[in-house]
Amino acid sequence: MSVADLLQDPLFRSIVLVIWLLPCAIQDRRTRHVSNWLTVPFFILAWPVAILTDHFALTFAVFVGVYVAAKLEPRTGAADGKLMVGLAAFAPLALAIGVLLEGIAFAILRLRGRRDASIPGALWLYLGCVLSAGMWSSQALVGLAPYR
Repeated sequence: MSVADLLQDPLFRSIVLVIWLLPCAIQDRRTRHVSNWLTVPFFILAWPVAILTDHFALTFAVFVGVYVAAKLEPRTGAADGKLMVGLAAFAPLALAIGVLLEGIAFAILRLRGRRDASIPGALWLYLGCVLSAGMWSSQALVGLAPYR
């Protein structure tokens, strides 16, 4: 089985992401900062993976969206943006779940009047990966997992 074949398997990609993003989530939760040595390789790998998995358009759209968001709100985390671009290439479902969870947390904080609270984005993206991996693994157990 080649690397390209493995990259077509969403369960494999999800497991790799759960392992890769765990240190990012821990570091972001503790320090509200994620080191470039964790995010830059992921961002760089995202582009060839996006081509191999036919997620290039989504990856590029997320890149543009993150760039615009960073220009509009300078406090936006650069690490979160790099992780989002990587997730768009590797696991769009994990990205969607992570962003949804982060949005819910953000809304709850705002409703409680905590406008200055920071949200550890890598943690929510990691949880999206965990939930996505769980969904793919449960489908694989019963033989329903599509490989494209």
